[in-house]
Amino acid sequence: MTFSTERLVASALDRAMPGIQAEIMAMFTEPVSRHLPPACQNFRTAWDVDNWLEGMAQTGSVLRLTEQQQAIGYLFVFPEPDNGYRLGYVLAEAQWGKGLATEAMQGLVAYLTDHQHGAHFIAGVEPDNIGSVNVLKKLGFHYSYCEQGVDYYTLQNR
Repeated sequence: MTFSTERLVASALDRAMPGIQAEIMAMFTEPVSRHLPPACQNFRTAWDVDNWLEGMAQTGSVLRLTEQQQAIGYLFVFPEPDNGYRLGYVLAEAQWGKGLATEAMQGLVAYLTDHQHGAHFIAGVEPDNIGSVNVLKKLGFHYSYCEQGVDYYTLQNR
């Protein structure tokens, strides 16, 4: 799974890429991981990252986001029934406020719609993560329900 937008390239994460564990540990700072599920927090060792990536590979895909060949974040794609996808993203703190999350998620939805026949999408976000709530709303996602303190937004594409 690979796609590009005006500024970004998203491609399947190569877990064997030299330095990938250090890259992930450096990117998942406390401000970045604060609103993520517990499994995405507190990476202290390469082993922690490898275990997390193994779990991710069993349920979905991780895409590495780059801008001018520099890693700036990750996209997460989990297949759901009936051509649905659960989506998520992480963007390096230095990249916040530049419209890159919106661009990346817009590109992901377009790719999944065009190449994987994605018909509906869901994304979970903590209610106080206003930046991510705004990204989802810009893309046309609508609030659907709340479960265990996480608000879920959906987008029907067809």
